Amino acid sequence: MAILRSFANKCAFALLMFSAFGFAQSRPGGGARPPVSSGPTSTSSPNIPDVSNAVFVRGKVRLADGTSLQEPIAINRVCNGAIRREGFTDFKGNFDFQLGQQAEGRDASESGRDVFQNSGNRGPTLGADTDYGVTPTPTASDARTTHPELLGCELRASLPGFTSTSVAIRINGSSFDLDVGTIVLSRMEKVGGTTISLTTMKAPESVRKAYEKAEKAVNEKKFSSAQSTLDKAVQAYPQFAEAWFLLGEVQRQQNNFASAKESYKKAISADPAYVNPYFGLTVLAVHEQNWEDTLNYTTQIEKLNAAAFPLSRMYNAAANFNLGKFDAAEASAKQFISVDQEHHYPEALLLMCNILTSKGDYAGAANALQSYLTVVPNPPNMPVLKARLKELKENQVANRH
Repeated sequence: MAILRSFANKCAFALLMFSAFGFAQSRPGGGARPPVSSGPTSTSSPNIPDVSNAVFVRGKVRLADGTSLQEPIAINRVCNGAIRREGFTDFKGNFDFQLGQQAEGRDASESGRDVFQNSGNRGPTLGADTDYGVTPTPTASDARTTHPELLGCELRASLPGFTSTSVAIRINGSSFDLDVGTIVLSRMEKVGGTTISLTTMKAPESVRKAYEKAEKAVNEKKFSSAQSTLDKAVQAYPQFAEAWFLLGEVQRQQNNFASAKESYKKAISADPAYVNPYFGLTVLAVHEQNWEDTLNYTTQIEKLNAAAFPLSRMYNAAANFNLGKFDAAEASAKQFISVDQEHHYPEALLLMCNILTSKGDYAGAANALQSYLTVVPNPPNMPVLKARLKELKENQVANRH
């Protein structure tokens, strides 16, 4: 059992290598913190031979209840059921980007086969062989022949705890610079927590501007400047939950964990329905191997808004495992793996292997470990994992007799 627990701890800390000490997993939905938008980029890609004729879209996002946006919001493109992240708004809700430039870095919110990015048609120059066969070269500038894969596609905003309206992508004639208008986010019913705090709406304008200044400093990795600005913001308006949370993030980034913990708790005190600081506390609890706190915070996230931070289910599974609650650990691990269909965190499969081993399900454990080796074919500890897989299969055979 000690070996199993050690193995699980390594899984948890492998996850921390990806998420705990950066800002990546502190964004809702597990998406990375985006840079401040500066308009369309001219960066080319192999599938966009002529960037000057690529498709650019611009628009804005607003909240139906009038709350001001204080963080970048993800914009997804939906085509025939396939969902792809295209970019983010700026801090005021405006977005402006080139379609198809975010082929990498998919997360749990994205799903399905993307006709647009997989067809080789991300720019107007077609004719290359693709997995759909040979695409005929268009002979006219009409959008239906230049970008047939965009017919019926829509843009939506993505923010856990909110529903989004959709705006259609309509290319008229030879124009590839589109203003799609406004996307509206409405709070979902029966969701107790959100990733935007209502306290922000009540903050004085000068304090909100200070917060925006701090956000920009964070994006530029000027953490000392950001901390100084945030210290002043929370002193001027102690109920500013989002500022307390961002201050905690900055302190965590600088390995000042005790101060980060206090800032997260003050964010929760200011707005108990604000989900983000619960995840910040979860990350710190995992770092400390405080599995009771990890379980408490992840359980709270599940109650408030389970979709906000999918990775919390992975941490919940690790906590339950280390506390000997194997059935609960298995349930949480299954939930996370079902969401992480692209296996951005294959370590979940290792933890599942240990959970099932603890329950005496050697066949299931072997399958989980084999799945991990399929996703990660050349891990640095391959000899250890192969030996473990062999042992699991031997135990499976022994149980049959």
